[in-house]
Amino acid sequence: MRVALLTKSTLAHTVGGVEVHAEGLAHGLAAHGHEVVVFTTTIPGPSRATTDGIEVRSLETQSGVYSRRWFARSADAVIGRHRATPFDVIVSEDLAGSGLIGRAPGIPHLVFVHGLSLEHVVSYWRDVDGIRALVRYPVITVPELLYYAGVHERRLIRHATLLGCVNARLVAQLRSWHRVEECRLRLFPCWVDAERFAPNPDRRARSREALGLPPDAFVFMTASVVTRQKGVQLAVEAFARERTRDPHARLVVVGDGPYRARLESKCRALGLEGCCRLVGEVPPARMPDYFAAADAFIFPTLRMESTGIVLLEAMAAGLPVAASAIAAVPEVVGDAGLLVRAGDVGALAEAMRRLAQDPGLRAGLAVRGRARVVAHYSKPDVIARIEAECRELAGPRA
Repeated sequence: MRVALLTKSTLAHTVGGVEVHAEGLAHGLAAHGHEVVVFTTTIPGPSRATTDGIEVRSLETQSGVYSRRWFARSADAVIGRHRATPFDVIVSEDLAGSGLIGRAPGIPHLVFVHGLSLEHVVSYWRDVDGIRALVRYPVITVPELLYYAGVHERRLIRHATLLGCVNARLVAQLRSWHRVEECRLRLFPCWVDAERFAPNPDRRARSREALGLPPDAFVFMTASVVTRQKGVQLAVEAFARERTRDPHARLVVVGDGPYRARLESKCRALGLEGCCRLVGEVPPARMPDYFAAADAFIFPTLRMESTGIVLLEAMAAGLPVAASAIAAVPEVVGDAGLLVRAGDVGALAEAMRRLAQDPGLRAGLAVRGRARVVAHYSKPDVIARIEAECRELAGPRA
């Protein structure tokens, strides 16, 4: 098959769930022998026309942003390439393929739905910090989200050949909110390469030494873009409470973002210098080392999460998790972690205390977590299901 994959950003732009999904999907289909052309916004810095055998078309539009220019240029680029060498199927991440509605008749279009714009109204409210952000939220953020929900999202949901939802909650929402027919809905969960993240005791000592972590300290880890809606500040506050019980405990925060300076100030104010490490953004290839160095994973998000791929990675690595019971997180974690009310620092601190003090609890959660990932979120299984669906959409064209 020839596949056109549209995404507003890739791992060359930033590290995030949609970017990991797009990258994994492109390489997964290519590994099965299909030709994949990725269409994306301007890639910052040096970019290559091909990446590991996959052609990447970086269009001259604002990097990582939906815009009128992106919707027009992406549609022109796909249609122009299709006329020269036809595509069998178009695949788009969220709203990236909106410009093609009505312009690509006869080409089946699979749209991956990672979330609905109306729920982002809640997520972005939890990012508001300071007068400027407070003013911007009702004047710019909310109208922009309502525009995308009412125009681009609505059109895509109505006209896409197939909607691939990354969690069961989205399937139910599309049925009830948009009255989407059952035959156009598929559940394609996000995935993780369970073998790459498999527990590796030999890696633990090396990783701790490289990070400057004491070999016998209990190490909590959290990883995300460093924003308020991801709840990293809650992890720091809860850790400060846990450290009064165990002065030797450590917290490693992986990720970078606009809230990092405020987070560093909070660490200093709480007297956590030396025991709370903000290591910045880590390349995806190095994440297994960081999981190996940790004893437990904390996911204190306030965002309306569609999955939380880093949560799957931590579970695959055999780490017990404590996570916010919000949006699709309970669906992902199931009985393989401790769920706490989002935003409740006391409950999060108590969950961290339980993980640190109860080896039996940690072992049970670790085993169930990895088993859950292997059973429901295995990359080869999900990619094979997507490939089969694309073949069926393409029909004789493929």
